[in-house]
Amino acid sequence: MAITNILEKFVDARKNGESCEFNGYLEDYLQMISEDEKAYKVLDEVFKQNNDAKILTNFKISISKDAITNQIIRYKDAFKLQNDAIVIPYIIYENKNNVQRALIYYPSEDGGYIFAKGLYYCLTEPTSQFIDNRNEFVAISSDDPKEVASTYGKMFTQKPGSLQRYLDKHHFGTYEDMHKEALRISNKMHDEAFDKLKDVEDKYEMIREYIVKWFLLKKVLYVQYMLNKDFLTNVHEGNVRKQRNQAKINADEIAFISYSSLWRGHE
Repeated sequence: MAITNILEKFVDARKNGESCEFNGYLEDYLQMISEDEKAYKVLDEVFKQNNDAKILTNFKISISKDAITNQIIRYKDAFKLQNDAIVIPYIIYENKNNVQRALIYYPSEDGGYIFAKGLYYCLTEPTSQFIDNRNEFVAISSDDPKEVASTYGKMFTQKPGSLQRYLDKHHFGTYEDMHKEALRISNKMHDEAFDKLKDVEDKYEMIREYIVKWFLLKKVLYVQYMLNKDFLTNVHEGNVRKQRNQAKINADEIAFISYSSLWRGHE
């Protein structure tokens, strides 16, 4: 089943659905939210160029315990979270001239593009209902309305895979660049977590966000490395086991604070 046919079936909170907050036409969503919202200008620009676009907001999915990649990463704290712990801020989708596409949009923040790619990998992993739709998605993070709208438009005329590779190179020239950035972000989160949690009423929500983000950083470093055929051929001489071992080493470098320590307020 094509992606649009799947996404439009999710029932949103307006109809007592639990999988997402809103699922409907982008035009209707823009009338419901304030122009001061961070994503408003981006979403409005997408709508101006794509009047029939639909949007799904705060779409919830669970961290799969059955996915082999997640088992290899062995970040056990991610499995301690409640079901539907991963929240995808926006999925913009449409059937245009019998071409169905969906854009995972993560509002711009430090590390936003890596988190967007992580959401894509979680949404389309082998245990997901979207596994057969992995070539219909593109993931992006940007605060530039023109860039997001342009990317969304190109999805219907270009192969999403080539478009995603272009975005990868635009944000990170090499895997090594992404690796360094992921480590920087994880260390920053590690250093600031306890201070941010001190005065928060809903600690679970912030702890969930920290753990999900550390999980996404690990997942991207692992999967992105494994998908690199050049590494397999030229670095590991065709030995998948060696490539897998290095991918795990890279993922293991992500610094994090344990679930119990986050609740206690100290390590």
